[in-house]
Amino acid sequence: MKIGILMDSSSGLTDELIKGTNISYIPLHIIINGEIDFLDTKKEHEKHDTYKIIADKGAVTTSQASPGELIEKYQEMLEKYDHVIHLSISPNLSGMYQTAVMVSNDDEFKGKVTVFEHYLAANVLKELALKMNQMTQNENLTIEDYKKEVNIWSKKSCSIVIPGDLDRLASGGRAKSVLISILKMLKTKVAIQWGEKPKKVGMGRTVASLYDKVVKAVKSTAGADCKLIFVYSPATSEKLIEQIRNKMNEVNISYTEEQIPSPFTCHAGVETVGFLAIDKKLLAK
Repeated sequence: MKIGILMDSSSGLTDELIKGTNISYIPLHIIINGEIDFLDTKKEHEKHDTYKIIADKGAVTTSQASPGELIEKYQEMLEKYDHVIHLSISPNLSGMYQTAVMVSNDDEFKGKVTVFEHYLAANVLKELALKMNQMTQNENLTIEDYKKEVNIWSKKSCSIVIPGDLDRLASGGRAKSVLISILKMLKTKVAIQWGEKPKKVGMGRTVASLYDKVVKAVKSTAGADCKLIFVYSPATSEKLIEQIRNKMNEVNISYTEEQIPSPFTCHAGVETVGFLAIDKKLLAK
């Protein structure tokens, strides 16, 4: 069975990265001031100067792809593949999952599209997509084999985000406003480990002060031998980036740097950074 993998733009995938693979992705939507609606692509962000608007405290939110867009994407992929596996942005971040389940249950797609529920986030999903693409080379694998892989990644990967703008995070409804208001008064940074039930990893006056707690959480989930990815936006201050680099270099830890997908910046500010980790044994070869 020839399988195609569908993600969305919250995964950090790019056109260059998926070229020649069985992976495709559907862009989410970006909304500015409740009026301007455009696709979550690099070209559109440059055109609308999204990151500057966020930095200037402008109203920038996200929206899921429409059922019509999803129908069109499924139809397009089913011309190439026998079956499509769809991993959307997690259901506690967006209604995209519920929309995908609804569309996949239509008679046209029933038995041809499988939507997996998961609580993975950001660039971890990109790495999972690459692993699942490798799996598609074995056409004897079943949908259940892919589901098992997702479950393993859920246990052996870790996504920790440190929001840069607690006002923005609270206004978007993705955090408890009472807790956020307290943290604002204390001028406190908070590290949040994403999952089905997001949990606080630690609080501190600076991002650097949270580093030890972040590393502890990473190792307890992804293990000591993991791929660590430090993510930030194109508008994150060089000062903050250098502080984190210096801290990681002090303890001689190996890491890579990537851009955090724009939906996270839209909802948590340009100074939002993340630490993503995956057990190296799970990665695509």
